[in-house]
Amino acid sequence: MSKFRTRIRDIGRAPGGMGFSAIARQERPRYVIVVAEAASPAEAQAAAEAGADAVLLAGASATGLSLNVPVGIRLEAATRAEVEAARDAGADFFLFDDGRSHANALTVDEVGAVLLLGADQDEQRLRAVSAIDLDAVLVEADADVITVREQIELRRVAALTGASLLVRANGKPDAAMLEAWRDAGAPAVLVPADLVATTLEAAHAVPAPRRSERRLPVLGGPVTEAPHDHDEEHEHDH
Repeated sequence: MSKFRTRIRDIGRAPGGMGFSAIARQERPRYVIVVAEAASPAEAQAAAEAGADAVLLAGASATGLSLNVPVGIRLEAATRAEVEAARDAGADFFLFDDGRSHANALTVDEVGAVLLLGADQDEQRLRAVSAIDLDAVLVEADADVITVREQIELRRVAALTGASLLVRANGKPDAAMLEAWRDAGAPAVLVPADLVATTLEAAHAVPAPRRSERRLPVLGGPVTEAPHDHDEEHEHDH
């Protein structure tokens, strides 16, 4: 399992050890992962120092890059040899386009995979994607406002693919936007390296997920009928 997937899995867990003293000094858990999109090793380094949970390098190699956070490489037309080289250079995961990447690129061990979904979100395709072992699925969304329908669409993608969503933010997301994406199945956001600090500030303000009070009907359960008006029933008998 990649470090990036582990970080997504552990979202919401407060850092710290055991015991009363450790609990007293624990930081408030964060419920959104902030991933920095960097065009160069220098940008990646700056993003990691700013507190990014992971870094995605576009157009650069992880060779010689030593960071204390997971590093991903954008390989939209990935081959097995390229993925192996990225892993050997220190990459923890890679981003790929399933319409351009070679199938054997997904057979490389000890490296995670993030699918670039794109505009084709047909139900049949999304269900087929669920057969792939993915760390996350990358989707794009505007950071200004999200409608109920758009949130439902994100939930649909997460449900059908069976993977966590990594939202590439078009704009600067605030805490309300991050919360809406998180509630739609997107616990991770991808932002330019220079927006890491402000996005982290917003992420710290995202509250814990609310427990739903909805109750679904139990199939095969007892059915409570509405009470009959017996007087009316007798009137119909006469």
